Amino acid sequence: MILRLTEGDLAPVACLDGGINTCSRRDECSTLFVWEKIYKAVNEVVDNITLLDIVRNASDNYVI
Repeated sequence: MILRLTEGDLAPVACLDGGINTCSRRDECSTLFVWEKIYKAVNEVVDNITLLDIVRNASDNYVI
């Protein structure tokens, strides 16, 4: 949630911003499936990591 608030949408390409692809070339785009998979993977990671996870993973000398 914090990452999305500070960075906005995490889409790797503009045509996927907001989760709805309105690009007029989407039906002929040969790389769209790649960008959709990357977008899904990024969201899966971001949606399943909490601040507590980061704190638990941090070394003793790291300050958030």
